[in-house]
Amino acid sequence: MQACSRTNGIVAAGLCECDAHPPDQLLDVLQYSPALVADAAPRRRGDLYPETGRFHVASVVHHALSMSIRPHNTASQFPRASARTGLAPLPASFTEPYVPIQALERLGVPLVETDYLTVGGGFGSFAWADHLRIFGARPEQIVALSPAPVPYTRFKRLCQHSQMPPHERLRSNSDACPDNIWGWPGYAVRECWAALRRGDLRNATRVLWQVFGEPTFAETYTPRASAVYAAIDREAARIGWSQMWRCGRAQAIRKTADGRYVVACSRPDQPAGPIDQLIVAQHLHVAVGYPSVRVLPDVRAYQARGGDRRRVVNAYDAHDHIYAQLLQHGGVVVVRGRGIVTSRIIQRLDEVRRQNSAVRILHLLQTPIESGHRYGRVQRRTAHHWEFQVFNWPKACWGGELRARLAQASEHERDQLLAVWGGTTTAERADWVELIDRGTREGWYQIRFGEIQRLELQSDRTLLIGMRDWGAPPGLTSFCADAIIDCTGLESSVDRQSLLREMLMHYQLQRNSRGGVPIDDSFAVVGMANGSGRMYTSGVMTLGGAFAPVDSFLGLQYAALCSVEALVAQQAPALRPLTGLRSLRQWLAWARGAPP
Repeated sequence: MQACSRTNGIVAAGLCECDAHPPDQLLDVLQYSPALVADAAPRRRGDLYPETGRFHVASVVHHALSMSIRPHNTASQFPRASARTGLAPLPASFTEPYVPIQALERLGVPLVETDYLTVGGGFGSFAWADHLRIFGARPEQIVALSPAPVPYTRFKRLCQHSQMPPHERLRSNSDACPDNIWGWPGYAVRECWAALRRGDLRNATRVLWQVFGEPTFAETYTPRASAVYAAIDREAARIGWSQMWRCGRAQAIRKTADGRYVVACSRPDQPAGPIDQLIVAQHLHVAVGYPSVRVLPDVRAYQARGGDRRRVVNAYDAHDHIYAQLLQHGGVVVVRGRGIVTSRIIQRLDEVRRQNSAVRILHLLQTPIESGHRYGRVQRRTAHHWEFQVFNWPKACWGGELRARLAQASEHERDQLLAVWGGTTTAERADWVELIDRGTREGWYQIRFGEIQRLELQSDRTLLIGMRDWGAPPGLTSFCADAIIDCTGLESSVDRQSLLREMLMHYQLQRNSRGGVPIDDSFAVVGMANGSGRMYTSGVMTLGGAFAPVDSFLGLQYAALCSVEALVAQQAPALRPLTGLRSLRQWLAWARGAPP
């Protein structure tokens, strides 16, 4: 069955399954296959991180005039205690707003210097590096700091955990191509061409009909996740991503006394370990995405009492065991949330229920939705307390009237507009609507409104759920379930992102109306300019600025374009304007798979 629901085109902020770390440390603590790392970057003599047990990473040695690695003595000059609870101790010089280069040289750890550094290593970093390469920068001038060597590692894991395997379709448009800054040919054209080459006229015709008939006469086309992954692999090889990648976890950002930036890094598997490399860059970009999975207060209290975590799970965590148990024994599942991931989880449960009719779904919502959000004369459609929208933002937010409206609005007006245009929605697909209609009619899908007060694991391994019911009559009630799947989403607060939170506090930067990182029209962080050096950011941490869909594929590319064009105007190293003729030449190089 084709999935009716789509995962947001978000930057892969990346979350970890390791429960031993606080939520704001989950960003970069990853466990991945040694073979995957070895394939992405060959092991060389002098690799910073040797293979140790199941965790192996490889550093990339850059050989260029614009970058050098300075070896030092091994005497540590770091304080033994850290004021940042649970994080790596920082050098004493990092207490100052500007760090002298000489102080860094005396720290006794490897020091890397480069022109461009991007921190995060997901889709946001990849888009920035891709634009830099196309605008003229060489691979040896760019460093991409990340725990994982593949840009979509974390995004793919989140998709798989939320029951979106590679063959399913994402909630993204045909021309939102992270691998192609021109957006043509889009994923629809590529899929149509591939179908024609293998003689599949039916699929080719269907794709063309979707593209030319959407959204009035046909459902909006969306690409398969596997197509996005394959395209990223191709573009990563073309621009030399493996040469740029360095393994590490960013711990702190500081301005240097000579007009640059320094990022202190530690090993990804040791969030509270020592700083073991420093990277100094003329221009810095940070795209760290969502800090962690959202854990609701009642779930946190349940876990603190030692509750069975295999029965109370988040949709973004691994939970295939729940579907296996339901397939074998049946049972009642409580699903929380009403977004795009919720719709996919319910569809997956329906697939199990078709094989075992003893499966029941109790959909717990906090409030009913009688009518959709309205903007002007346009109102979203609703059904069964679900609110429908093709993408997570109206399409005009990317490049139409709504984008211009938001750019001209004041901060207060922006906050109001974002609340109306955004919100929690899902895509209206025919098979999805039919599923909910059928489930409601047959009784195996029920909606209740309320708030969970307490969770208890009983002796028979079922969950006793105490809830404040908003229904008729309202009051306290309790019932039993076999599992709870929480689909309420991801944390998007800067306060849960240790790297940016620490930087904002250290430099006493104000936040935007949504509590996010303050940026200007080029996505430069307000208050972080340092001489000719500039710091840029992109992704969900910038929500509240002049651009709404910041956590989408196209939004990340737009942020990259704005920042790189600003660097071109500033005559940053090796960058040249992308004129019409140069753009055509670069597109032809992309089409051939030739390096920029």
